[in-house]
Amino acid sequence: MSAPITHRRVVVNDVSLHVATAVPADTGDPASNGARAAVLCIHGFPEGWLGWRPLMRLMPNVAFFAPDMRGYPVSDYPLAGYDVFTLTEDIDQLIDKLGLEKPILLAHDWGGALGWIYAHRFPGRISHLMVVNCTHPRTLVRAVLHFDDFQTLRIPWVPPFQVPFLPEYLLTTRVGRKLLELSFTLREGSRGSMDRDLVREIVRRFRTAADMHGAIDYYREIVRTLLHSESSAQLKAIYDRAIQDPVTLIWGMEDEALSYRVARRSEQDAGCPVDWRPLEGIGHFVDLEAPNLLARELERVIDRRNGSGDSNGGRKAKKRRRTAA
Repeated sequence: MSAPITHRRVVVNDVSLHVATAVPADTGDPASNGARAAVLCIHGFPEGWLGWRPLMRLMPNVAFFAPDMRGYPVSDYPLAGYDVFTLTEDIDQLIDKLGLEKPILLAHDWGGALGWIYAHRFPGRISHLMVVNCTHPRTLVRAVLHFDDFQTLRIPWVPPFQVPFLPEYLLTTRVGRKLLELSFTLREGSRGSMDRDLVREIVRRFRTAADMHGAIDYYREIVRTLLHSESSAQLKAIYDRAIQDPVTLIWGMEDEALSYRVARRSEQDAGCPVDWRPLEGIGHFVDLEAPNLLARELERVIDRRNGSGDSNGGRKAKKRRRTAA
């Protein structure tokens, strides 16, 4: 029987985030034997926490913490802070505010990009980085600039997302919401494998342009970061620090938006071994299309971690901080 999903508010960087949690009901404490591990789940665009709900229901012995990141319903919509530096600081503060000690960081799509950067920037704060269908950001940008394996053409929405206000307005019209639904279902590896009701539930959260604005701003801010010499140099300095934590890269091989050939090169920019775990016949949204396979991969990571004698992953025994780059 799955653990009940409860909801809370957590304030990080002066922003209130909604966090969905599923903790084994026998104790309510992931530090105890009731949970084999604590997992912090960082969503991609545009799922929000709902993208993790199928997985949370499949693994009753794991403590899950799934926030809606800043700018997403039903968290706060601040005017600023959608750059990768602030977003990774949000993640770091979430770990502290939730009382987690070296959780597994499970991250998909945009969340995966933040996961890569977080692991470079805050070494030793997590026990394992599990990225789902997200190329290392430095690897991806290089591929886009060099037209490597047609990666430039695979993500055609990025340039129009740079236009102020218009994308969020169009995507929250009746036609726009239908296109959002199709952006999920047309990217399935196997037709009909996603829960259509869940897809509609995800899309329905974006009722107005204001609900979509923050999510689109992630795309605007990363381009600004790369074009601005000072912030670009800051990001380069972060990337130049090799990741010290174990990394697994799970890949739905039918992903048409992100080239698996490019993704395989993520290891060189991570600066550490990356355990490549391909999932044949699965598309970009592994969390929605094949939560059972994702659960299997998470079990594998938990088994390896716990078998190594690192049984942390619950609530903190004492507070510890790392200095960010």
